Amino acid sequence: MTKAGSKQNDKSGVIICGAYGMGNAGDEAILEAIIREMRAIDPAMPITVLTRDPEGTRVRFGVRTIHTLNIFGFLRAARQTALYINGGGSLIQDVTSRRSLWFYLFTIRAAKRLGCRVLMYGCGIGPVLYKGDIRLTRRVLNRCVDAITLREPDSMAQLEKFGVTAPEIILASDPALTLPPAPEAEIDAVMSESGADPQGRYLCFALRRWPGFMEKAPAFSAAARYGHEKYGLTPLFLSINHRNDSDAAKAVIAGLSETPYRALPGPLPPELAIGVISRMEIVVSMRLHGLIFAAGRGVPLVGVSYDPKVTAFLRCVEGGCVELPDVTAEMLCALIDSAAAQRQNRAELAKNVRRLLDMEDRNVETAEKLLGIEGRNVETVKKLLGKDVS
Repeated sequence: MTKAGSKQNDKSGVIICGAYGMGNAGDEAILEAIIREMRAIDPAMPITVLTRDPEGTRVRFGVRTIHTLNIFGFLRAARQTALYINGGGSLIQDVTSRRSLWFYLFTIRAAKRLGCRVLMYGCGIGPVLYKGDIRLTRRVLNRCVDAITLREPDSMAQLEKFGVTAPEIILASDPALTLPPAPEAEIDAVMSESGADPQGRYLCFALRRWPGFMEKAPAFSAAARYGHEKYGLTPLFLSINHRNDSDAAKAVIAGLSETPYRALPGPLPPELAIGVISRMEIVVSMRLHGLIFAAGRGVPLVGVSYDPKVTAFLRCVEGGCVELPDVTAEMLCALIDSAAAQRQNRAELAKNVRRLLDMEDRNVETAEKLLGIEGRNVETVKKLLGKDVS
């Protein structure tokens, strides 16, 4: 096999740039998945990550790190690197911040000018609201990106709307789908420490603060009571990302009356969050990666969307979805009924997991192509990533 990036100009390895090192379990899961996939391609591949926490990222993943805002460090590294990976996640959007969009477009442009191949990896696109930002996005992506792998079809429609046509555009899925859960003993321990029976039956809620949520908290409380009364499922509240997710959980817990519940402190590391979710019978989540973790483990899910990226993913996996402004107790209970019915069809759930993992292979295949690697043994790489499980 040709080593990763062993080209005549001696460029090698990859730089990975995303929203890393900021305590966001969803983004850290994406980073962990991409690193695992690069090492499955070539265990000796040099990997550099742009992160807000260089020391923490270096210790956890065993990679080279550069502070996200160390532009000169990034430029020096890019001169020696074969492939620049932008992603995953929703980086190409200007809702959170226009400056963050400009920064990511700058790094794409700079990497290309310094001789890197450029891959946007398992990403979501949009929304981009400002006309000037749309023009800039179109120009940079058309001129500087070699390939884009997308996590759902809605992002492909966004690129078409922007007029992005030059890169190779491939429908894949989110890299975090490939992550395995923590060992069973660790899952048992984190649940037991919070008073949750590891063998119990649970209806998981992964919620977040968002404008309008507090007005809807009583509807979530009613749904939690309903799941317990009808299906015997104990409500379990899990923080996927930021610690202030617990504020949303507390608002729902306040309305549970006599219904027993469990709450896990968080955020948990991705592998533990995945492990806990794998024990759930149904997951109700506002957090995108709560839904992605559930989908990857074949757990029936209910999505409450506050952002187009959540709606887009749920449409891709054909999951039950309600927009946050439309939430009612009746709607949530009906979606829980639908998810409960899915539990009886394990074969269909397994088929959906297999479909998502097969689509995710396209991320790795595209990276290999841009790295110029030949002679890949597809089944060997799948086994290294744990994708050979039926």
